[in-house]
Amino acid sequence: MEEDRPVRAAMHSYARKSLDAAFKGNDAANKSGSKIPLPETPKPPSKKSKLVDREASDIQTISNSHLLEVLERVEKMQAEFLTRMQSLETTVKENTSSLNSVTEALEFMNSQVEEVTSKVSSLETKVESLEKENRVLRNKCEEMDAYKRRWNLRVSGIPEQRGEDVRKILIDLFSKVSPVIADQLIYTVDVAHRLGPRSEGAVSSRRIIVQFLSRNVRDQIWRDARTAAVLKERNIRISEDLTQSTKDARNKLWPIVERARKEGKRAGFRGPFAYIDGRRISANDQLS
Repeated sequence: MEEDRPVRAAMHSYARKSLDAAFKGNDAANKSGSKIPLPETPKPPSKKSKLVDREASDIQTISNSHLLEVLERVEKMQAEFLTRMQSLETTVKENTSSLNSVTEALEFMNSQVEEVTSKVSSLETKVESLEKENRVLRNKCEEMDAYKRRWNLRVSGIPEQRGEDVRKILIDLFSKVSPVIADQLIYTVDVAHRLGPRSEGAVSSRRIIVQFLSRNVRDQIWRDARTAAVLKERNIRISEDLTQSTKDARNKLWPIVERARKEGKRAGFRGPFAYIDGRRISANDQLS
């Protein structure tokens, strides 16, 4: 054992341990009478193991670089995501501001619409009231116009001459129609003139309107004109001075008046109404 100390001192530590274990085994074997072989000297690492270690190191290096690349990519994606989120947040804020402006505008417009609606409703009420008042006033005006025309008569069929005295012509005519009141005509025939301007080259004569001062004289001539022979001989026609609305109403009622007369009934007109055997009929009744 002492001879081997220099050798043991020069050996590697793991070789010494193996050698010490071997000597201990030999001592035990000597005592028991058996032989134990000495441990083999460890062999240096082979080229193949070095290659495997290098590959493992390269794989670890590649894995680390790949991991760094992935991390960089993730960081880049995260940065892009944050940028997009910030842009989206800005867009949302702008849209929110725009929506607020639109909401304010709509509220203002709504208030304006409500105000206009209120005014329109008030105007509709006023217009309805004015229309009602206008109908009443129009009816009153028509009634006054119709009442004033009861002092008038219209005459058609008298030949027209230049420089004629229309009033004198009518007094002479009415004297023949109603001889009983002939002496009153000069005082009761107020105004008489042709209607409308004279047309050059016109064949027909213009109609004449005459106004009386006495309603009784006018009505007497109107009654006598229905059977006066002088009017038929000279083809002259005397008619009432009617408003346009009265004419329209009578035109609508004329068919039933004519039919009633053919049936032998007493039928005629009084103002805008038709009377058949004492029963009054209006144009609205005829339409319904």
